[in-house]
Order: sequence, then structure tokens, then C-alpha cells
Amino acid sequence: MAGSRKFGVTAGALVVVAAAVWFGGNYYAKIRIEEQLNAYLVENGMQQNVTWRSLDASILGNASLHDVKVVHEDDPARFFTINNLTVHQLQVDNDEQHYDFEFAGVADETGNSPLLSLLADKAGELGYDKLPLLEGRMKGVQDEKQDAGDLDLVLKQPEVGELKAVVKVSQIAELIKASRTQRDELQSNPLALMGALSSLKIHQLSVMFDDGGVMPRVVKVQQGVAPVDGKPTEQQLQAFDARVAQEESNCLKEAPTQGIANAEQVCKSVSRFMKNDAGSLKISITPNPPLQLMSFVMQTQMGNREAIAKAVQQLNVKVSN
Repeated sequence: MAGSRKFGVTAGALVVVAAAVWFGGNYYAKIRIEEQLNAYLVENGMQQNVTWRSLDASILGNASLHDVKVVHEDDPARFFTINNLTVHQLQVDNDEQHYDFEFAGVADETGNSPLLSLLADKAGELGYDKLPLLEGRMKGVQDEKQDAGDLDLVLKQPEVGELKAVVKVSQIAELIKASRTQRDELQSNPLALMGALSSLKIHQLSVMFDDGGVMPRVVKVQQGVAPVDGKPTEQQLQAFDARVAQEESNCLKEAPTQGIANAEQVCKSVSRFMKNDAGSLKISITPNPPLQLMSFVMQTQMGNREAIAKAVQQLNVKVSN
């Protein structure tokens, strides 16, 4: 009995010590993460525009902010709110940043998902008078030593769909410098960024959309009926199918002259998606050599079909479902 009591006391002591370490570690983690967050906000000039009600942190390095508010710098009446923002990683050094944020319950100043106002008149046309709040995740690296960066973004909009985007770029030094030293000028004149973009190179860009309910509405609108409960006639169905088939045929003829090598896969993938026969559409470019953004813009603005086709061919465009 004495041994069991001794074991019980020892086990109890270990629990108390573990609890003290856990809560103490969480307290330290909270302070450390808040320091990192504040440094990140100051670095990006957002310290006056981002607030939160409370923060929970763990010794594992994760932190969750609750009731976050992000106010537009030029118009305090415009803002976003985020129910929960989880910080999985935040490393802010002099010349390197790593970040990984997950967010849920994003609304604008109207209390609705920001996508509702972004769709504008199209929201009503597609039968959306409201939407569940937006959620997603954003992670990436900004490495000034390597003069490169990447971004991985996921946006999940219930009842609409999920968007995934991946961007990998290099020669970002001028862009970073402009964002730090020309912030006021860029807000009033975004075209001032053109000079900083002149050296930027794109190594990879991909966008994938998984349908979550919007494409059946789009199809019904294209068929000429109500987006939610409309029932197209046989004539409307045939007319819609004929239009999509004609657009696919035009695509097959024009794509090769525009520098797109795999025209059949591209055109048929788009056609399947627009008919709602496929639930996703992925578009990717992996330029070889890496694409110098402003050079590409200049080539495509020349109006020369051969120059445009050559520029597009360099993109190595792939489209699939």
C-alpha cells in the first residue's frame, strides 16, 4: 500500500510538473508569437490596421487568433473580419520570410462572404443572395538572399467551389523594394509598380478550380432558365449543346495559331467543364526559360500574330480536368 501511495504521489507530481511546463510553455509561446506577429505587421506597414480579440498558442508553435479585424488603410468603413486565424508558421528575418496562415469565417463589412460583392451583379444572376463565409489557407516563402519567392493559396467558398493557386517567381528584389519604399505612391497609382515588375520572372503558375455548386447554375443560366430550379426544354438543351460544340470547334481551329501546342486536350477540357461534365479545371504554365513578365506583355502588345504565338508557346500551357 505504501508503495502504491508513493507511486500515486509521484505520478501526481509528474502531472503537476507537466501541466506547469505546458501552461508555462504556452504562455511563452503566446508572447513569442505575438512578438513575431507584431514584427510582421510592422514590416508590412499593417500594425495600425490589424487587431484581434484573443490569441491562443502552443509550445508546438501554432497560434490561433480569434475575431480578427483588418481595416482598409484609406477607408476605415471598409474592412474584413476573420472568426479564426491559425498561424502554423511565421518566420520573419532580415532577408527571409516564411509564413503559413489558415483562416475561417472571413466576411467583409456587410457581414457576408467577400465573394458575394466580388461577383457583383453576377451573384444575383446565378441565384446567390447570400453565401457561407469564406475559408482557406495561404503559405509561402520570400527569400531575398535567393531573390525568389513562392505562394500557395487555397480559397474555399461553400456553395461555389475551391480555388487552388501556386506561384513560383524569381528576381523579386525590385518588387520588394517598391512595396517597402513606394507604399503611398502605389496606393494612389498602381501603375507605378510596372518598373518593379520589369525584372520579375515566373517559373510556375497554376490555378485549379474544383466546382462546389456554381457550374450547374452557370449551365442553367446559359440554357436560358432559372439558375437553381429551372428546367430547360429539349430545344434549350439542344441549343446549349450546339453552342458549346461550336465554341470547342472554334477553339480547336484557333488554339494552334495562338501558340497552344496541345489544342485538343485544352479545348476538350474547357468544354467538359463548361458543360458541367467535369467537376474541375486546372490551368498551369511552366515557362522554359522562365518567363520575364514585362517582356511577355510587350510581345503580346505588338499585335503581330507570330510574335504572340511565340510568346504563348513559351508558356508551356497545360489544361486538364
